[in-house]
Amino acid sequence: MAFTAAIAPTWPWVGAACHALTPMAGIERVHSGTHYLSGVVDGTVIGLAAATLVRTTPRFLLHCRG
Repeated sequence: MAFTAAIAPTWPWVGAACHALTPMAGIERVHSGTHYLSGVVDGTVIGLAAATLVRTTPRFLLHCRG
């Protein structure tokens, strides 16, 4: 999910393709018993937060410098 969120603003068509596949991977992991639903949800939240920080921090730092 983090990759999808980070790449979508730059390459929307790649982000759309990843966005279609990412939930299926999480559902498959819960269905097969390799992950708990809470682990998939937690990973999604952490991934989205990390992607947001990666995309916004450089602009924030440049704004503060300048």
